Amino acid sequence: MVRIYVPCAGGMFTFEKNEWELTQLFDGKRSYEEIAELYSQQNGIHYDAETVREFAANLDATDFWYKTPQEKNVQLMQLSREERKKRQQQTKSIWADLSDVDFPAFNPDRVVTWVHAKTRFIYTPWFTIASIIGVIIGAAITISHWPEIRHDTLEFYSFSNKTWADVLALYSLGMFVVGVHEFAHAHACKHYGGRVPAMGFALVYLMPAFYTDTTEGFVHGTQFQRLIISFAGVWSEMVLCAIATPIWWATPPGTLVHNSAHFIMMMTGMMSLVLNWNPLIKLDGYYMLCDLVGIQDIKENSTAFTSAWVRKHFWRLPVEVPYVPQRRRLGFASYALISGVYSYTVLYVMARFAGNFVRNFSPEWGFIPEIGVAFVIFRSRIRLLGNFMKFLYLDKKDRVLAWFTPRNTAIAGGVLVVLLGLPVWKESIAGKFELEPVNEAVVRAHVPGTVTKILVQEGEGASRGSLLATLSNLPLQSGLADAKAKLMLASAQTKEAALNYQGYGSALMEKERVTKQLEQMAAMNAALELNSPITGTVITPKVQDKLGTYLKAGGVLLEIADLSQMRARIYISEYDLYKIRPGQTAKLQVDGMLRRSYGQVNRVSARPAHGPEVEVEESEANDVRPNQFYFADIVVENPEIDLRPGMTGVARVYCGRRSLAGMTLEDIKNFWGRKLW
Repeated sequence: MVRIYVPCAGGMFTFEKNEWELTQLFDGKRSYEEIAELYSQQNGIHYDAETVREFAANLDATDFWYKTPQEKNVQLMQLSREERKKRQQQTKSIWADLSDVDFPAFNPDRVVTWVHAKTRFIYTPWFTIASIIGVIIGAAITISHWPEIRHDTLEFYSFSNKTWADVLALYSLGMFVVGVHEFAHAHACKHYGGRVPAMGFALVYLMPAFYTDTTEGFVHGTQFQRLIISFAGVWSEMVLCAIATPIWWATPPGTLVHNSAHFIMMMTGMMSLVLNWNPLIKLDGYYMLCDLVGIQDIKENSTAFTSAWVRKHFWRLPVEVPYVPQRRRLGFASYALISGVYSYTVLYVMARFAGNFVRNFSPEWGFIPEIGVAFVIFRSRIRLLGNFMKFLYLDKKDRVLAWFTPRNTAIAGGVLVVLLGLPVWKESIAGKFELEPVNEAVVRAHVPGTVTKILVQEGEGASRGSLLATLSNLPLQSGLADAKAKLMLASAQTKEAALNYQGYGSALMEKERVTKQLEQMAAMNAALELNSPITGTVITPKVQDKLGTYLKAGGVLLEIADLSQMRARIYISEYDLYKIRPGQTAKLQVDGMLRRSYGQVNRVSARPAHGPEVEVEESEANDVRPNQFYFADIVVENPEIDLRPGMTGVARVYCGRRSLAGMTLEDIKNFWGRKLW
């Protein structure tokens, strides 16, 4: 074994004897073919040029080959020059790619130098520790109040009930946040001895951003310093989030300060995790990944390799696949696919957000700008797809035309008609729900009294007719005893009258009156025992706390529900109501549960209903009639009692299978009837 220490790479390399002999043949002059031939002659083992090339690429990936500091700087400057050249080419049409739109820059170096001289304490240990403590406190508040934060975030994404003043305020706050982010990069670059020659405004996926030229910091700095420069922007946002979170927590909901703090939390906390920290798009996390793995432009290289490989091996096109070492190919392909899906998902979310923004002011025609923004965002991708389809057509045209004989054309047309007419697509409608029992009862006091005993607790089962609690009412109990005494006296008087043959009729009537009075008093005293009207489970929380309280007639003691069947109510737009029928199958996904439940539609409302998800105030309707919503009840069997009242989730009702042709014609008909006619 041969062990080699490479000072410029700061690492120790271990070779077997034959590997070291092969390594020594690289002198910067021989080609891969010459090295393979020479090594094969020396060892009597056949080596081809491809194996030698892959061996050299593996060593290059670990920075084994010596490079002078000047060579490293030149390489970084070349990468920077290529990036600037790319940006200069994009200035001819800055809107060519809406994932990164850059505007002209200015030189902020003098301002950054002055600010850095006043704020060097940012890099001291005590400030770092204080920042970490603040971030931990902000994270704890976020976790403990996550349902409220989640609700506010979803409401923001839907962009409901927002005015133009809100839009301007939110955009201004967004500009401030991204300005702080980019200035943090420049500040860190200046701290490690680099100049900051350019800073400008940009739109990243249509979101406001700034870009900063920190090339000198990357050239002069070590790997750790380069990581700090990349990480500075994200950390500045986390500090802002740590400041905004307690403000959001301490201020009343609905106020300007509260809403502004929530927006800063969303921009610096959640958006940072989704965008800046994520290595799948070309932001801070991506550049940190490139620096850690030692592969520059990993997104472009992996995408180029994967795209060329698919074109060559899948589509059989005459393209050259860029060379990638064997051990990197799977990683390149995986990264290209995952990053591509993620990037398109972000673009789709941005397009939907634009649609939600416009629908807040024009609900009827909000789909037009949504489609327009989506087209502009995906324009470069559509152009690439068009070029690929054109290339594919020109390459396969002769063979395709030769295949389309009259007989094959008729067969293909028939197959296409059959496929379009087959009911393969299962139509469905989804909606949010909150579970509630199908059969529940409220246990009330029929007579007033004080609760003296409660025999059940929350979550405990009870059978029909079983005793739940007892009440005490001294006047009623005394009245029962008095009625019994009167009955005994009336009975004795009746017997005496019968023996004396005098006043028997009146005595008998008095006895019957007292007997009825006793029956009424006995029934009222029996009502002091509260029994379960159904078989079910007690769902009233802290029911034992009512021990000793006084209940008026009709006062509620507890609620009991049969949890073997649960009901999920979803709200359906009037446009989709014709698809829902009782008896249809539904699938329910409860939040926090991996297992899905199944049920059936039990009832569809006959009149419009306003649920919590669909209420619209008249002042916010913008003089447009809001959509009418109807509810559908879905009954779910719950034999194991794992579903509980109050659980929320999403239910999907399956309406039936439709053909692609039928769905297309129906959409055209609905569009004509709803939007144009």
